[in-house]
Amino acid sequence: MLLSILVVSRSHKLLNQMLCSISNATSLDKINVEILCSWNGTNIDETKIKNNSGYNFKIIQRQKYNFATNMNSLASQACGEILLIINDDIVLDKNSIDNAIHKLINNSKVGLVTGQLRYKNGMIQHAGITFDSKHIPYHKFEKLLRSNSDLISQEDQIIPAASGALIFIKKALFLEIGFSEEYEICGEDIELSLDLREKKDYIILFSPRVSGIHFSSTTRKKHNQYGNSLNDLKKMKKRREDFLKKVSKNQISDELNDLTNQVEILKKIELKRKKLKNFLKNFKKKH
Repeated sequence: MLLSILVVSRSHKLLNQMLCSISNATSLDKINVEILCSWNGTNIDETKIKNNSGYNFKIIQRQKYNFATNMNSLASQACGEILLIINDDIVLDKNSIDNAIHKLINNSKVGLVTGQLRYKNGMIQHAGITFDSKHIPYHKFEKLLRSNSDLISQEDQIIPAASGALIFIKKALFLEIGFSEEYEICGEDIELSLDLREKKDYIILFSPRVSGIHFSSTTRKKHNQYGNSLNDLKKMKKRREDFLKKVSKNQISDELNDLTNQVEILKKIELKRKKLKNFLKNFKKKH
């Protein structure tokens, strides 16, 4: 089997929506795909799950919600050579799965593939994660650009870290490293990215041809689990600091290239804002 899709869910509405997008995102035959779910919802809601993916779907565990713990358990039971770790609040775009698998299989330097996620209104939610001067991770260009903006390159890019909302990784590699289960709410995706880079010297690949809509943290907001805890932020910061002490020069060079690209785009955004501001100012004067 080639692909195991792993999802943690407690919302039948979100899960049904995500499952429905799978058939449009891949052309793989049924024998090459399985969808494994860790169900955290109610028994009543479980009966409302409708698998319209066209692929075999199984709820293989019913456990208390903890993203890292649930996903590690799912991965250990997966049969696929490649894992797609995906949030239930994502709707994938056409061919996204096939594009990601192609990138992962055909480049031995790639440890993880992720993609562009957008809000329902078209604004960017995830175009890769980077770090500020205090070693705190943040989403590049979040809510600053539309996903189809001409300022965003359509070429693959090497990025510092990826969101756990959408990750393609070989199962053997994930089982070797896995998600850290020490985080209270989130941060395991950041640590995984840094582990892959520091310990294995892999790159984290961002591909715009892997994409979808992200109804970001819908379930966590409902259950008051949105955002980072102070303990999680401290752990991420410490992991980042340790990473910078041990990482290879090539990895630092990749980050500098990513940062340079980010600065150039931010300059263009600011220039466009100034032009629009001046236009509106002149327009008001004339009218």
